[in-house]
This record gives sequence, structure tokens and C-alpha cells, in this order.
Amino acid sequence: GVYSFCMCPGGFVVPAASGPEQIVVNGMSPSNRGSRWSNSGMVVELRPEDIEHDSAVNCQLSTVNSPLSMMYFQEYLERLCWQQGNMKQTAPAQRMADFTKKKLSYDLPETSYAPGLVSSPLHFWMPSFIAERLSKGFQLFGKYSHGFLTNEAVMIGVETRTSAPVRITRDKETLQHIRIKGLFPCGEGAGYAGGIVSAGIDGERCAEAAKAFFG
Repeated sequence: GVYSFCMCPGGFVVPAASGPEQIVVNGMSPSNRGSRWSNSGMVVELRPEDIEHDSAVNCQLSTVNSPLSMMYFQEYLERLCWQQGNMKQTAPAQRMADFTKKKLSYDLPETSYAPGLVSSPLHFWMPSFIAERLSKGFQLFGKYSHGFLTNEAVMIGVETRTSAPVRITRDKETLQHIRIKGLFPCGEGAGYAGGIVSAGIDGERCAEAAKAFFG
């Protein structure tokens, strides 16, 4: 459940919070792809049972059994990141190899993120079900792609808006809404994808299901 998301060559990491006491980052490329950086979101797939089985997170969330529990968890993670960023828009960051070795980065490379970075042990304060999966994912990618796992790469926290944290429930066979016939929830907005490719594939599946239903 670990994959890259929206690779932006010659781009920038930008602040994207929508409220107070949040840090949310995102990546973009201008049309000329002209910066000397590239950036990509690294995504960990999460499910409600992840937070249900984590006692440390449960202590922070009083709404763990709510249909909106993943949205509350998203808000919790964004606020935690803000606290780690010195309660400003400076973002907590760690070199990638240091993250996999559970070491604090004593310095950080220059970055495209304009508000600046704060060296932070992401491996320590991020929920373990996120940090451990990310670490295993990076190590696996490093085996297959020479040069991927490097301390020249810097991890900047957190990008939490890749897809909707609330899923619109649909039937597994027909892909229709469980109560409304002819409605096919799909893609990022319905909580079934996290990125352009996965959204496209899910949209194709739903289009085929809609064709079968409507004839």
C-alpha cells in the first residue's frame, strides 16, 4: 500500500493548508519545468481498521468509530505536523536514508519549499502504521531503482489530501451506491483512488459497470 503520487519534474513543494494550526504540503510544476528540483508525494494507503488498532492514535481521537473517523485522523495528523513545524508553516523534514535508519537528520539539503524546513524525526512521531510502511516501501524501491534510497532526498511532511478521507459506500459487484441505483461513486472524491492513474482505472471500471447497467 505504498506508492508514488504526482511526480513533478522541475517543480516546487508548496504550502497547501486550508485552516489554522495545519501543515499540508503539495507539489507542482510550472509549465517550463524550470526549477532544479523534482518532487513526488509518497502515499501510504490507510483504512479505518488502522486507527482502530492503534492505541496511541485512539487516545487522541474520541470519534474513532464515527463514519468520519478518517477525516478526524487527517485533521489530527495535519495539526501534529504543524506542532512539529514549530507551530508555523515551516515544515518538519528528514533525509530519506536517515528515516529508514531511524536517525535524526542533523542538517537538511536546500529545498524548494519556500517557508523553510525544520529537521524532525518523522520516524518517531508519525503513527507507526504509516512510518513502518513508508520505511519498508523506500527500502524495497531502493532495491529495484538504483539511487532512489538516498540521503540527498528529503521527506517533507505531510501531504494528506490525495483522496477523500470519507468513502461513499458502493456494492463490490455492481459498483453502484448501496442504496441509490444508477449512482456509481468513483475516483478520488468518493474515496476509491489516490492519484491520476488509480482514479482513471477506477473511472474505467465504473464506466463499464454503468454501461452494463444502462445497456
